[in-house]
Amino acid sequence: MSTAPVRTIPGLPPRLQRRLRTVFRLLSALSPRLAAKLALRLFMTPASRRIDPQEQQFLATAKAVSLRVGGNHIQAYEWSGNGPAVLIVHGWISYAARMADVINTLRARGLRVVAFDGPAHGRSAGRRADLYDFCAAIEAVSAACGPIGGVLAHSFGALTTVSWLAETRPAALQAVVLVGLPRDVGYIFESFALALALRADVVAHARELFRRRYGHYPEYYASPALAGQLRVPVLLIHGGADEFAPADHSVEFSEQLGEGQLLVLADLRHNAPLHDANALQEMADFLASRLKAGSS
Repeated sequence: MSTAPVRTIPGLPPRLQRRLRTVFRLLSALSPRLAAKLALRLFMTPASRRIDPQEQQFLATAKAVSLRVGGNHIQAYEWSGNGPAVLIVHGWISYAARMADVINTLRARGLRVVAFDGPAHGRSAGRRADLYDFCAAIEAVSAACGPIGGVLAHSFGALTTVSWLAETRPAALQAVVLVGLPRDVGYIFESFALALALRADVVAHARELFRRRYGHYPEYYASPALAGQLRVPVLLIHGGADEFAPADHSVEFSEQLGEGQLLVLADLRHNAPLHDANALQEMADFLASRLKAGSS
């Protein structure tokens, strides 16, 4: 007998997963359409995560920049340095301070660094977010804190960065680093549905609600289809033991790039490259060398 593939999603501890599975099992029996509405709402609602005192101290070393994007407050941060900035884009259920090791490594190379808390994340306002919200925030921060010479993005932030760069390219952009890149929103939604054991009819209703809201089904928002539109050098770093997005996603993306490098780090999980000394050195070397060459 076949079994459903094991998938995990950020911010879903086992106890909460069991409770949500029970809720959806009961609600699906009453109304699959209502269950689908709740599922899609939860899919776009990041779990809250408190910024701890050590992270607050780290953020205090930056210049705080407050922006209005689509009527909501977005909190950005700037660390001084030389030349065009490197823009840091965090992933789902994360925020700028959780990228501290990356930021400190880049600052040690003398680079200027800009980061922000995504919509409904960290100190930014909102309760729900999607790819379009993240792209709008990236655009606003890059405009306010540019010029942007490089981008370093993780996970869902990497997927939104690819979407953003497919539409626009900052004039000073010289290099992009993508860490733990998921293939598409469809894979993320499928993982969400499997983790909550959603019934097939509930999934079908939720997919249709998604299409009505955005004009496309989740798999339309796919990174490999956009790879050819990135006209700058790209470094892909992926943990070989990534529990959220398998390394094959970055492999597939790299095959469509005009100028790209791929580094798969065996035994590292999804967030580990953001703290691994070797991975951090690769990111910093890649960005520092290209930003230096671009400014000469």
